[in-house]
Amino acid sequence: MGSDLRNWIGFFLLGSINNLPYVIVTSAANTIADSFDQRNNVGVVFFANVALSVIVKSVNGFLLLKVSYGIRIVANAIIMLIGLFGVAFAFDFWFAIVCIVFVGASAAFGENVALGYLRLFPSKFVNAWSSGTGMAGVLGSTIYIIFGCVVGAGGDNTAKLKHLTKYAFLLTSPVVVVYLLAYFWIIQRPPESEYLTKDDSDIQKEKQRLLDDSEEGELDEISETVEPVEESALKRIWRCFKLVSWVSFNLAAVYMFEYVAQGSAAKVRPKTEYNKGCPELYAGLSLCYQAGVFVSRSSVQLFRIKRIEILSVLQLVNMIVWLIDVHTKFIPVYILPAYMIYVGLLGGASYVNIFYLLLNEDKYPNNDRELCINIAALFITVGIVSGTAVETLLFQTALKND
Repeated sequence: MGSDLRNWIGFFLLGSINNLPYVIVTSAANTIADSFDQRNNVGVVFFANVALSVIVKSVNGFLLLKVSYGIRIVANAIIMLIGLFGVAFAFDFWFAIVCIVFVGASAAFGENVALGYLRLFPSKFVNAWSSGTGMAGVLGSTIYIIFGCVVGAGGDNTAKLKHLTKYAFLLTSPVVVVYLLAYFWIIQRPPESEYLTKDDSDIQKEKQRLLDDSEEGELDEISETVEPVEESALKRIWRCFKLVSWVSFNLAAVYMFEYVAQGSAAKVRPKTEYNKGCPELYAGLSLCYQAGVFVSRSSVQLFRIKRIEILSVLQLVNMIVWLIDVHTKFIPVYILPAYMIYVGLLGGASYVNIFYLLLNEDKYPNNDRELCINIAALFITVGIVSGTAVETLLFQTALKND
């Protein structure tokens, strides 16, 4: 098996497993709350899943960049297992919430570690990682639908829901072994000569060129002219923030818009059309969304989009249409699956193309590329939290009775 194929498979598995527990929590939020008779606290489940995302991403981006990737991957696997086993054996709702915080923290931390690790590889491998994260969404939604079809609806299913939640997370836990194997065995890190940062390489080439053209007495002066200028950590962070501010804004915006649109799917039809059938309407629309994300996150090797702001504007239009439909319910039910796939396509395309640009564009210095990636990835959480807040506010006020 060639190293390119091994690495593609490795990053695909890394993305799939990193995000799978997070997606299962998101897909099964209603089930988790119902299993503890806490139906009014479904929003707490969603919040717990992102509660520490900004913190763990900041810790990785600003404090741990000099720690080896292997150590960070192992630490993330441990955090993931704590979350999975904790939710599986939770004895009450609030203990489950604490464990869900671990699940969400693992997904956020692992994402930033993997995206930073990708800077050492050809930028095409971002497609493998992003495709894997898209597959996690499809798998998580499918598991939720299967469990929903097995349990069905009705008032006597609380105990069944609790058992199914337990075994869903227990049966997911062995994939952590595959996660570690993907990093330590399947992925083959290129030789140092292949991932020497361009900045270092350029400096060495410039030194050699000047040395070849200069007299011995000028060597010290030449060396001084090509040495990089020292800067403080804060100045470096600020400089990198300015470099990624535009893509970061678009990343946050598209996530906010799609999360509001996805959440609106729970209210775009009359109440009588939900919680029946197999798959249940909301679960089916969630799967459609994840399918769209998977397809578009796998697309960057086929075509690339540089004008990422177009995707943000189109997703804004989608959000507005879905919110209007919550009130008017003018979109026929048979149109909704295709429309939700479209929402997922735009969101996934924005994600994969933004990180492809960050890994490939020369405007982001290679010595700063990992920091730039970590700063941009923080805005994913900003978008998710903003989208959740907007959705909650609207559904508790203007759209409360729809």
